[in-house]
Amino acid sequence: MTLLVLVALLCVGTVLGYPSFQNAIPNGGEVPHPCKVNYIWRGVGHLNPLGGGDRNPFGVDFMNAGNRWTNSLCKMDSDGDGKTNGEELGDPNCVWTEGSIPALTVDISHPGVCTPYSDPACQAANSWIDCDTGELQCDALNENDIQNITIRFPETAVPPTETNYFCMLFDLPTDGDYHMVATTPYIDNEEVMHHILLFGCDETTEEITDVPMNSPWPCGMAAHRQCLTLIGLWGVGFTGECVHKDVGFRIGQNGYRKAAFQFHWNNPLLRSDFTDSSGMTLYYTANRRLHDATTMMIGQTYIAIPPGQETYSVEATCTKDCTSRKLSDTVYITKATNHMHYLGRQQRIEQYRDGEKIRDLTNDELYSYDNPALVQFEDPIELRPGDELKTTCTYRSIGKDKTTFFGDGTSDEMCYGFFTFYPAENIQMPYCLAWKGIDLCKLRSFKEDFPVIDGCNVHVFENDSHPNNVRLYNELNSRCKPFGPCLPECKDFLIEELRRNRCIQGDIGQYYRQYATYSIEYMTFWASIDSCNAEIALESIQCENSACGNSSRLCSEAGVVRMVAPTFLVSFSFVVYRLSSVF
Repeated sequence: MTLLVLVALLCVGTVLGYPSFQNAIPNGGEVPHPCKVNYIWRGVGHLNPLGGGDRNPFGVDFMNAGNRWTNSLCKMDSDGDGKTNGEELGDPNCVWTEGSIPALTVDISHPGVCTPYSDPACQAANSWIDCDTGELQCDALNENDIQNITIRFPETAVPPTETNYFCMLFDLPTDGDYHMVATTPYIDNEEVMHHILLFGCDETTEEITDVPMNSPWPCGMAAHRQCLTLIGLWGVGFTGECVHKDVGFRIGQNGYRKAAFQFHWNNPLLRSDFTDSSGMTLYYTANRRLHDATTMMIGQTYIAIPPGQETYSVEATCTKDCTSRKLSDTVYITKATNHMHYLGRQQRIEQYRDGEKIRDLTNDELYSYDNPALVQFEDPIELRPGDELKTTCTYRSIGKDKTTFFGDGTSDEMCYGFFTFYPAENIQMPYCLAWKGIDLCKLRSFKEDFPVIDGCNVHVFENDSHPNNVRLYNELNSRCKPFGPCLPECKDFLIEELRRNRCIQGDIGQYYRQYATYSIEYMTFWASIDSCNAEIALESIQCENSACGNSSRLCSEAGVVRMVAPTFLVSFSFVVYRLSSVF
């Protein structure tokens, strides 16, 4: 057990009680840190932002109120800054009740901290607050032969949209054969910077000529089709990265010669006056380690969290079918970290072998986006071809009034795990992702090995000229009215088609529906498929209520129709398309 894991386990007992109290106050899970931009103060009533230990002034008043949100507590000014607790927490009229949506969900402030934090009148009262994000502790930075280079974006205007992805290609040192062993962030604009990813670029077959050097351009989550291997990352709460003493990312003459930054700017206020020139310092050495390192990303790319949920979980499995093909031999994990956004509360990654659980690789019982835990394995963990990795992400959506989907923005959600491991040469395409219950390895990376997924022959369905699809398109065109009324001849055809064609139902049907918005042809096709959903569902219910005889064809297929009919057109961002097509 690593020291970090041991400390985390020891801390769980001291802070485990506070999450339930977040439900007892308005916006209890959204209270910001007064001096750390983009940080959330999870333990609202405690001096420690993560909770536990001594209470701050609001925590004392909350305890005296019986750990309940009372009218009296709401009208108090616990921190003495001139605003009532209700005004600070989004309940200015003191009418909020547990489980309801507060009157205000933006411009929340901390009821136990004198604000604005920069006000001279607040300095004495706030002297106990730690505004230091800390420095990276890494022995490699003290080695005599360590070199470094700082790469930054040129001063770049941040677009006035909430979520922005910008990338930049740049050269790495090529005057020698090096290992990159650490990175530290240079954050220019904390107001917008969400994360930085650093990708190594493969030019073994061709040079990258279609994007400019040292000049940012709008991009998606995948920076470039030749820049797919993650070799560095920074997120809110990180002080930098330091790799295991026996490994390094190979750069230079015999490694990556170019790299690409991917910046995620989050601009929820849609301000047009923001600029940013953030970047990273890369630390590298000619004193190469024993092994070349690389990274692997696993997780779920479909998330839909209903509002008002105390707990809601999604799962994803990197299957044995995937690892047995991606891994040519055993690899050894040196580091693991979880990644969700602000609704994330718990995340666990489990390792299975031959159907039996071996261990937890991560187990964040109190996940904090602002303070992510990096689990270091001094004794690297063995991962064999055929092992499975199960990721479980648990969210809390109390206070939300709309469904939260997978997406790029901080207000969206993610469910990813990242591993650093060696040797790099034992893996191809270091991504192992799911879309709902679909293993994207089977659908994309090793498509030839898996022609049938969830009963759907994907090779046939994705071939527009196949006779089965020609027949389907012709029947839909002649029988159905996309975006129009349900025609009887269309309904009869669809009932039969839904019975026999697994590619237009279930998870695989929803997966293909996500491409509907990318062309008029796809949109028209799925609009025809869905044009009689309501009528088919109604007849299915009537059959179940014995409104028609059990011999009816519709009744005999009620289970299939019931499952398919409520499916609606689903639209996702282009990033999902890019991820699924690459991974």
